[in-house]
Amino acid sequence: MKHWIVIVLLLLGGTAMAEPVRWQALPAETQILLHEFSEQWNNLDDARQQQLLAAVDRFQSLPAEQQQRIVQRFERWQSLPPETREQLKQRFQEFRQLPAERQDAIKRRYQWFRSLPAEERAQLRSGWQQLTPQERNLVKERFRTATPEERRTMRERLKRRLNPLR
Repeated sequence: MKHWIVIVLLLLGGTAMAEPVRWQALPAETQILLHEFSEQWNNLDDARQQQLLAAVDRFQSLPAEQQQRIVQRFERWQSLPPETREQLKQRFQEFRQLPAERQDAIKRRYQWFRSLPAEERAQLRSGWQQLTPQERNLVKERFRTATPEERRTMRERLKRRLNPLR
């Protein structure tokens, strides 16, 4: 179950070079985290073993709260239908292929969205889902080419449109 932790952490860092380690020589806690690799461990190449061990080290060095968040996110991930997981994997790959500047812009928008109160996020999400694909593309393009001031104005208009009592 916990090999997902290893996969997540592999995305976060590099690898170390060392001698191969036999499964039986691994500490019990490491064996627990890597239990899904137990049968194939001794046949993995050295580099792969070191990647996995480095990921375990990174996970174990995280504060308990952060480890718990990772566990919760994985459980949420596992509860998704396979089609949704595939779609999210594909989107992540597309994101990784974007220029760094575009990735940063997307991350900033995401942080802005997450900073909103839950009710406001729900309203924005609902309003977005009511748009046709063509309307969504138009909004994306306008936002992409807008100045920071124009973006602020667009956000405020959208908020007023979705919540006329403001």
